[in-house]
Amino acid sequence: MDGQFLMEIMDINEKLAEAQNEAAMKEIESIVRAKQKELTDSVSRAFEQDDFEKAKEILTKMRYFSNIEEKIKLKTIPL
Repeated sequence: MDGQFLMEIMDINEKLAEAQNEAAMKEIESIVRAKQKELTDSVSRAFEQDDFEKAKEILTKMRYFSNIEEKIKLKTIPL
């Protein structure tokens, strides 16, 4: 996992932790969804090209964003 990607994940997690209102949460959710779409397109291309190592790397990144999506859901839906 490259350092730039991990810094991006840390930055998004920080923004999520600091988000105090629905607008801030929606902005973070929008960023995460855009990244997931981008990664989904990339993983599809990697599989089409039989580049399984690249697909594995992309799927790992997708898992990070999926975890952030789960945190957003937990933060927006009171228990």
